Amino acid sequence: MTADNNNQAGSTPAATGTPVKITIRDVAKAADVAPSTVSRAFARPGRVNEATAQRIYDVADKIGYRATAIRAHSNDDHLNGMLGIVVADLSNPVFAEYTRAAQHECLSNGFGLLVLDSEENAVIERTSIHAAIQHIDGLILSSSRLSDAGIRKLAQTKPLVTMNRSIRGIQSVIGDVQIGLTQAVEHLASLGHRNFTYLSGPESSWQDGVRWRTLSSICQRKHLKLRRIPSNAPTFSGGFRTGEVFLNNPTSAVIAYNDIMAIGFIAALHSRNIGVPGEVSVVGIDDVQFSSLVSPALSTVRLPRKELGSKATDEVLNLIHHTKQVNDRKPIMLQSSYVVRASTGKANPSPISAIRI
Repeated sequence: MTADNNNQAGSTPAATGTPVKITIRDVAKAADVAPSTVSRAFARPGRVNEATAQRIYDVADKIGYRATAIRAHSNDDHLNGMLGIVVADLSNPVFAEYTRAAQHECLSNGFGLLVLDSEENAVIERTSIHAAIQHIDGLILSSSRLSDAGIRKLAQTKPLVTMNRSIRGIQSVIGDVQIGLTQAVEHLASLGHRNFTYLSGPESSWQDGVRWRTLSSICQRKHLKLRRIPSNAPTFSGGFRTGEVFLNNPTSAVIAYNDIMAIGFIAALHSRNIGVPGEVSVVGIDDVQFSSLVSPALSTVRLPRKELGSKATDEVLNLIHHTKQVNDRKPIMLQSSYVVRASTGKANPSPISAIRI
């Protein structure tokens, strides 16, 4: 996923009064980094050093990169009465809850809702949107796998809001994991844990980059060790498969990209007769309904999914009806919290036996 290098990004008045196009190359030159680094800083924030990323953001703000909100052409007299929502995986209860919240908000405003399941695939996402675009008045992209440039192009044709993805010039609604992850790490540290593993989500996921960078920053401040295990899918089987890699170099605490991966990972440990939380403490992110029903019940970072879905829908309707004056569309951040359950406990002073691995 790359940002558009040559398209108009933002504009700053020149001495002659003629707008000057600000591009990704201008940001790169001012920040003294490569254009590819700027691209990654915006599209995949977890893949760039935190200090470098912050310098890029500061420079971008200073020179006006993508400071102008992208506006779509819409006409209240020719509405279809239908919104669209794109979800990455409808079988994931997180996206099911987003969809239900969006539908309730639509119905209360006289709109229907068209649901598009991208199956974690950018090609399917792009194709399904193309087929639906003439029939909808606005679009919600939930954890989109499209490029920044592709989303900006969409936003020029239809009112659009992104969920859990920040793109300059486009309104976004984001579940902020900062508070919840900080509480989770502090809780684990109070139980004696000093070594952590993060089970990552999809490489193309903006959320995964933010979660990794946030967790890295927290652990660094608290002088805790952290490593990362990549996963090919944010699913139960994806979490299960990380178990073998983890056991090659185990830590006492694990934080997963989402609850479903965490539950799959616990299943992998149980298949090796490794106790949770007796030998390894595990934390998820999301707080889906069945996280409290599995054994052991999963400690997790709770995100306000219903509020996220409702707020995203409300923002799209505002764009359609021009009921909100927007110039610089800053992300709307909804806070997380940490829920303690049975999957976390005191750090075991004895490492997992190599024989059992």
